[in-house]
Amino acid sequence: MSGSGRLRGLRWLGPAAVLGIAAILRFWALSRPDTLVFDELYYVRDAISQVAHGFPTVWPDADPDMSGSRATGFTDAPANAVHPPLGKWLIGLGVLLFGPGSGWGWRSAVALAGVATVAVVMRLGWLLSRSLAIACVAGLLLAVDGVHVVLTRVGLLDGLLTLFVALGALFVWRDGERTIGRGIAWRRIVWQRPWLLAAGAAFGAAAAIKWSGLYPLAFFLVYATVRDLLARLRDAREEGRARDGGIPADTRSAEHAAGSGATPGAGSGSVVTRATRGAVVTRTALQALVAAAIALPAAGLVYLASWAGWIVQPGGWGRTPGVPWPVALARYHAGMLDWHSTLSAPHPYQSHPLTWPLALVPTAMYESHWSDGCPWAACVAAISPLPNPLVTWGGAVALLVLAVIAIRRLVHARDPGRHAGPARTVPDPLVVAAAFVVTGYLSGWLPWVLTFSRSAVFQFYAVVLTPFSALALALLLGLLSGIPLRAAWGARSGARPAAGAEELAGRRVAVAIFLAAAVVLAALFFPVWSGMPVAEWFWRAHLWLPGWG
Repeated sequence: MSGSGRLRGLRWLGPAAVLGIAAILRFWALSRPDTLVFDELYYVRDAISQVAHGFPTVWPDADPDMSGSRATGFTDAPANAVHPPLGKWLIGLGVLLFGPGSGWGWRSAVALAGVATVAVVMRLGWLLSRSLAIACVAGLLLAVDGVHVVLTRVGLLDGLLTLFVALGALFVWRDGERTIGRGIAWRRIVWQRPWLLAAGAAFGAAAAIKWSGLYPLAFFLVYATVRDLLARLRDAREEGRARDGGIPADTRSAEHAAGSGATPGAGSGSVVTRATRGAVVTRTALQALVAAAIALPAAGLVYLASWAGWIVQPGGWGRTPGVPWPVALARYHAGMLDWHSTLSAPHPYQSHPLTWPLALVPTAMYESHWSDGCPWAACVAAISPLPNPLVTWGGAVALLVLAVIAIRRLVHARDPGRHAGPARTVPDPLVVAAAFVVTGYLSGWLPWVLTFSRSAVFQFYAVVLTPFSALALALLLGLLSGIPLRAAWGARSGARPAAGAEELAGRRVAVAIFLAAAVVLAALFFPVWSGMPVAEWFWRAHLWLPGWG
């Protein structure tokens, strides 16, 4: 093997190590405890009966014990499942592989989805930065994120939802790489967008697991529209520059700009008339309709396909002889919507969405106390998505910092008095990456903040935020380490001002210490993430905040 071939092989060691850490934290002692925990009582049992009937059926009791014949003790009566079927089909794959009486059967599909999400985040980290270091750091941060670890070790739907949201975001980014910075004819309407089609399918799968998967679809369609508008404006400015003989707008007279009804393209190097701006907005609106026409049918088809078992088998909930299945399905969905919009039963672990970024009220999923046979004074086994403080809190800070940096750079780019020479004609990779990760984060958080129709919402819904907070923190740590962001369109972006060699070395040491501390915290918190029997004092030592108890 040549030297370059060996170097390429070594480049895989980092991602492989990160995936190894993710797999250990998700698969180690996965069958513990050997009983259903929290909402596994609903989703796992629905998955088992759905595999058997094509739709979920009723179980005779609410006992979480799944030993012996209880693992297949479902009846033939249809159950009123209030979430779409895809997540339960995926959980059912693990049941088919390892059996319905084993925790491996209930949880293995979700654990595998968790590891796959880490891989997707590393790929996104690479695409956003073209830096293997930033990609591996993003994956590592998600791998040791306590919220993500716990939600991919239990047979719930949210870990699966997170995978498809991350996949959809990945495809949206790839769609953007086809236009950002490469120059498009601003009058052109683009129909061939295979990555947007794939994004629609991925978000459709997310919605087929939980309806909240529709939120990222809406947010990223808006993101794609804004991105398209800015790309068309850049193209219109370039066209104006070419028409004006390459004379920058900043050197033209203000009288010319005012007299022509034009606005100096501050930081753009040319003038765009009002008529041109109006035409650009019109074309962008048409392109947005085309984007919706590409993504929404794909999402709808994937969503509908997830109901195939209910459609083919006539005995499911809401099926009435003589009523066509589309009508019955519409009525079923109306009932589901009513249930979700009015869920207000009090719960000790319900938490306001404003507390989610800092994980102030984690949703405890399992807790057992005993003293007989305990080697300590008292023993506890618990499963609670307590955050890895450095990752969760650091990610929230990173999102804010990136947003501020991006806004400042946009303001700087639009102020012709603050820079000299030709204006930037391609977008700043840091601004684009920051906008992308903030959009992803807000898509999983802001709709819940604005939801007033139900009070029963929980911290574990925030697992869909974890890929984007990990990306944000990795990007910020990369900037602090002096790693420039490079884009597929050839642009390059880094921290300003550049640090000296000694200061840069100190920053990199600090970042290394931060990452090492995050891994150590993951090791210390893993016992209470995984239901490991521990001394009660050890468990209480992890309850740092009042809401963590």
